[in-house]
Amino acid sequence: MIHVIYGAKGSGKTKQIVADANQYAQTAKGVVVYFDRSNHRMHDLQRNIRLVDASHYGLKSQRDILSFIKGMLATNFDIEMIYIDGLSRLLDCNVSELAELYEGLDAIAREHQVGFTITASGAREDLPEFVAKHIK
Repeated sequence: MIHVIYGAKGSGKTKQIVADANQYAQTAKGVVVYFDRSNHRMHDLQRNIRLVDASHYGLKSQRDILSFIKGMLATNFDIEMIYIDGLSRLLDCNVSELAELYEGLDAIAREHQVGFTITASGAREDLPEFVAKHIK
């Protein structure tokens, strides 16, 4: 399952994803991971959430991110939810360019029974279908 928090820059997406992660972690039976481009959220997240600072791992492409996530899942079978804040900022691209990544995350979610919540910035009229189908 993929859930996307979508909105304009400055609309409170990061605040919402942090609140969602903290709330989810209160009842999670497995590991909750928060994937970000820095460690600035360290003090905003509950202690039992694993913060991954992507800037330390040289992730430059959609395939790099997919491979990294698969590696995390291969070494920790207890991961049940992954929160990803600002994918397009991490890869320095537009959300409309991330079709490969969303397809890959969808396949990972089905294969490993892991959930994803992702923030994405942009205007509603520019929303690609591969993202729109995950907005609730």
